[in-house]
Amino acid sequence: MERKFTRKNKRNLLAAAIACAVALGFNSTYAYAEEAAADAAETSEPAAKSDSPAYKLEKVVVEGKKDKKEDSDTGFVGQNGSVGFLGEKNVMDTPFTQTTLTSKTIETFGAASQPLDSILSNSPSIQASGSALHNDFTFRGFRANGTSSYVNGIPGMFTQFNAPTFMIDHIDLISGPNSGISGTGAQYESDTAGGLVNFVSKKAPEQPLTRYTQTFSGYGSFGEYMDIARRFGRNNAWGVRINTEMVNGETSIHGENIKARGIFANIDHRDENSTTNILTGYRELEIQGGQRWFKFGSSVTSLPSTPDASDDYGFDGMVKASRGWIFALNHEQKVSKDWKVFFNGGLNRNTLTKNVSATNSAFTVKNNAGDYDLYVTNGGTPMNTYYAQLGTQGKIAGGAVTHNVTLAVDKSWRNRESAKVTVNDLIGTGNLYSGITQTLLPNTDYSTGLTEKQRFWGWSLADNIEYQKWEVLLGAHKHFATVDSYTAKTGTKTASVDSNAFCPTYGIVYKPATNISLYASHSENFNKGTVVGSSYVNAGDILAPAKAKQDEIGIKYEHAGVLTTLSLFDIEQANNIEVADTSSSKYYLIQDGRERHKGVELAASGSLGDKWTLMGGITRLIATQEKTKGGQYDGYDVSGRAKWNAVAAVEYQADSRFSMVGRVRYTGESTINYQKLAVPGYTTFDLGLKYKTKIDSVPAVFSLMCYNLTDKDYWQVARGDQLYVSTPRTVVLSAQVDL
Repeated sequence: MERKFTRKNKRNLLAAAIACAVALGFNSTYAYAEEAAADAAETSEPAAKSDSPAYKLEKVVVEGKKDKKEDSDTGFVGQNGSVGFLGEKNVMDTPFTQTTLTSKTIETFGAASQPLDSILSNSPSIQASGSALHNDFTFRGFRANGTSSYVNGIPGMFTQFNAPTFMIDHIDLISGPNSGISGTGAQYESDTAGGLVNFVSKKAPEQPLTRYTQTFSGYGSFGEYMDIARRFGRNNAWGVRINTEMVNGETSIHGENIKARGIFANIDHRDENSTTNILTGYRELEIQGGQRWFKFGSSVTSLPSTPDASDDYGFDGMVKASRGWIFALNHEQKVSKDWKVFFNGGLNRNTLTKNVSATNSAFTVKNNAGDYDLYVTNGGTPMNTYYAQLGTQGKIAGGAVTHNVTLAVDKSWRNRESAKVTVNDLIGTGNLYSGITQTLLPNTDYSTGLTEKQRFWGWSLADNIEYQKWEVLLGAHKHFATVDSYTAKTGTKTASVDSNAFCPTYGIVYKPATNISLYASHSENFNKGTVVGSSYVNAGDILAPAKAKQDEIGIKYEHAGVLTTLSLFDIEQANNIEVADTSSSKYYLIQDGRERHKGVELAASGSLGDKWTLMGGITRLIATQEKTKGGQYDGYDVSGRAKWNAVAAVEYQADSRFSMVGRVRYTGESTINYQKLAVPGYTTFDLGLKYKTKIDSVPAVFSLMCYNLTDKDYWQVARGDQLYVSTPRTVVLSAQVDL
């Protein structure tokens, strides 16, 4: 079986898509003009004369607070968001860098064929490092993925695999390690050292909603989505919202096919004394092909040039498939005028049912010519995650000072399995530029056994003190962790480690004016001991827990509808690094020294008049290693952390019907393999059009979005010393109707 790579020209497809969109827009414009003229003729009447005396009304000023829904409808970034168990807070009142990406951002920059970081990287804190297969990203230079994120404030509801966003309303980002306001979560392959990512589910709006969306992208990928919502009961106290997904077909990468089916239900209830929200759902996902991931051996002395992004580097028989079910419950109950109790809990049962892929997910390039061997493996990683948190929150007022106190206890569990027998078969050879020669089909037979158990419990106490123009946050978090490692084949416990940590959180906010906020904060995060995976020589060992600490100062300024945030941060964390085994091609994973991430971040978002909406920012990050053994790597760059990261997005609303959006993302140069290889920086452009019209009185929206407009080929850093081949130009057409 031999496969050769040839560069495919997608210009004809792009031109055809744009022509279709223009034709749709022209026809809709003509229809709308006729409809508007008819409406004007029907409603046009001569002015009636009145003998009544004229009265001059006094000026009336109505004041109100813009809620999140309005932010979601008009802007890319909202000014209110959830801040852990401190609840909903305005961005001007928090001593951290806080960003809320609205449903508009998710709908504009999210697609089934795009990595999760297509949405998240609209924050300059986030460096893109994922693919359709894996939702990895870096947050202020620290690796993160779905397992380190939250859903409705509950940790562990997503996996490291492709994350669903079709049932998500908005995403709250809090930069920096913040165990003091988020509780204790059991993570896998990543942690929250860089910041908190909280996905908030869609809830039923006040008005009934029945929405159907059809999408087309790549070379033949079709998607169908239903969004149905109703409120009922006295005062619309009950709400139900159902979101479904069906995706099938080839993406813009030749040979990569995505099949997805999912259904989620969000049920909420509210009254004068309580609020309850339940999110539950099931999703199946299968991706065939789509290999993008490479490592570089010691014989590689200069980074090979970027290959064609539209080619698939997978092999016959490559497939990843998962299925999973989640349940998340949030409840608040008033016990007095100023006090309430709350409960947050959930479970995630997920199985990676197929995982026939490159060994450790990446092929290793052997030389500067781009040759590699097709070592493949198979297996699965079933996981069960559980979480429960109980707390109380209330106000204590004393003169001019108000204390907002939160006390909570929580517990989390995670059980993980892996293949009982690790397979590492050589089935052929490959080259980055000429293709692969496959001589065997991969072995797909496997069974799994228990590999790891995580157990956490902890308590948190926080007091947010308000005094005139000042707010002071004082918090403390203590948690205890037990990690057990097992041999999957026999179920024998091989190692166990108990640990605990005390993590303080404190911050101060001063607002000399309502539109200016000065702040400073200290926050910490504690990661449990890391079980060394099967890909390393020292598999089964448990590395010591690592604590991350951040100091941050900044200023937030709002003027003329635009919010600007400038922050300086300094984060340090114990470092887990890979060390080559001289007797084999494998590595040891050890803890050695620490990482130091220092940087400055500037972000802005808002509206410039009625027609322009913008968001963007830039981060300068210096991530280095310190206190390594014998000083061997002191001062070296942390692999794959770009020194510059920037994003800018602008929407132009020509009228109530037509809008255009453009985005540019820049990732600067970085180094890998202890600065032996330099990874060039790159810039990508996205462009989209949207047109609103009516089809026989039915509201409809037609959209055309082109990601990576110039079809840029580039290497994208993933997981430190590893690289992804970039995602090629992808055109997405969609039609949305409200029935």
